[in-house]
Amino acid sequence: MTLEEKITFYSREDASAFQKYLREKGCPSRISVEHSFSGTPYFEGSISSILQLIDKIHARESDADLDELKADLLGRKKTLEEFFQSHKAGDCLTDATPSQLLAQAESIDAMGEDVQKQATDKFMNALMILGTLEDNELLEVSEEKECYTLLGTKEAGDLRVMYAYTDFNGVTEEDLHETELVSHIRTSSTTEFIITAGVEILFVSDIEDLTEMLDHMDVEDDEAARFVDAVFFKQALIGQIHKLVSEGKQSEADLLAALDAPAFPLEGTKDVISFDISPEYLSGVVSDLRKQGILSGKDGKIKSS
Repeated sequence: MTLEEKITFYSREDASAFQKYLREKGCPSRISVEHSFSGTPYFEGSISSILQLIDKIHARESDADLDELKADLLGRKKTLEEFFQSHKAGDCLTDATPSQLLAQAESIDAMGEDVQKQATDKFMNALMILGTLEDNELLEVSEEKECYTLLGTKEAGDLRVMYAYTDFNGVTEEDLHETELVSHIRTSSTTEFIITAGVEILFVSDIEDLTEMLDHMDVEDDEAARFVDAVFFKQALIGQIHKLVSEGKQSEADLLAALDAPAFPLEGTKDVISFDISPEYLSGVVSDLRKQGILSGKDGKIKSS
């Protein structure tokens, strides 16, 4: 149905909880599951090899993005060098457990602006170090000690890292051969739980309540905002159609012409809204409203029920 609206969740539990919320509001819904599988290609090699590749590309042409990437990589190398200078194999990284890092992240917002950047940089460096060590099999999780155990040390330049193909332009087979870089394609699967809310949501939903409900669920902020906006916009469209029909507009052609006005006031606000809709979309909306008993009429005539 045209006026139905979909929203995507990434956990079945939250999708089911949202279905329950809709059901309690008197709105039917259905759930579908969609799986996707994709891959992203990376160049993989040592930090030194990636730096060598950047220099090779630079010898052929300048690239501001590569300059930035090189500066980032050199900073990463320096941070790792400093870490290995102060740590040895067997060290227990008690300040780098997931709970410790989460506590650090949560405390950043409470800091003053003058120390916030420094704390953020420290936190991001800790994540980078742990990720790099884990990718190079230099970490072991010790449940007894509740920490990560450092299994060994290496020259920072010898640590293997990965950067996406899209970070580099003009890489040749000769470049890869000379730098001993390899391609690493990372594949991943994604499971989406898609709720299709019935037309009834437009008549039973309180926008603020709906927004608050989605704030506590595993749904992307942009997706939740899009869904709430869609419900609000459709409510405004239905309200305007009902008003126009009450004023005597009795055909889809009449409604389409009337809705082509520059703007309509939004009830209870100083804002306005305009509608740019196709004849096919309007026909679908009218059909849905007939099924809901909001509109009626025969032989092309439209009336309020």
